[in-house]
Amino acid sequence: MSSVNYRFKALTVGLAIDLLLSSGLPALAQLPLGDTTFSSEQITFEESFTPPGDGQPKDTSGAGSRDGLRCSANEQPIRPLMPKRNYGLTFQERPSIFIYLPKTSARQVLLAFRDEAGKYYERAFLPIDNNAQIVSFQLPDDKSPLTVGKNYQWSLVIVCQETVQPDDPVFRGWVQRVGKSPELDRELAAKPVIEQLAWYGANGYWYDLMQTMVQARQTHPDSRQLMSLWERLLQSVGLGAIAASQ
Repeated sequence: MSSVNYRFKALTVGLAIDLLLSSGLPALAQLPLGDTTFSSEQITFEESFTPPGDGQPKDTSGAGSRDGLRCSANEQPIRPLMPKRNYGLTFQERPSIFIYLPKTSARQVLLAFRDEAGKYYERAFLPIDNNAQIVSFQLPDDKSPLTVGKNYQWSLVIVCQETVQPDDPVFRGWVQRVGKSPELDRELAAKPVIEQLAWYGANGYWYDLMQTMVQARQTHPDSRQLMSLWERLLQSVGLGAIAASQ
């Protein structure tokens, strides 16, 4: 598997803003945050939404094969940044998968997408940046984009040695890409950042919510409001311990 020549590409929270601006989401650099009195409790991910298209897959449980989800006993556990049901929508052609990744001996991951029949759709080996704890991975541009209206199960394998091993930590989740009309595109682009975040959360767009939150924190690094919203978001999906460590 490692002999296949995959082109590497990964996004981290510490990367330049221009990479984040190429994600297909509304640009935030010139947009105001919005109402500074906006309650952090209003930014939550709605898990009881009705998915469009083919609907939500039956099995949305995650998985991890190594006890503690880490490469060795002296490392901190790795956690995917996903809602409890492990499913979300996206407008992105190649959505970013976010994980909490403390310092690890692993040097790369294997990111793969399968269709609902279990057939591989795309996959790529991607390098790990150990300079950030919240890291995201996405397929390179030369890989096929997700098809609108289809469910895909992604898997992210932490490659602890030089090649993939059966007991490497692996995380899984589901995503469905949704088409975005020009009208909705303009509507979202006109919203202040806080209102964009609220819209993504209320409508089940987990991957876009995460990407926009990361981008917003890059463009407004001193915003206590965004920090509060970030903590609230992670707490709302059972990742409060990670929020406290940031």
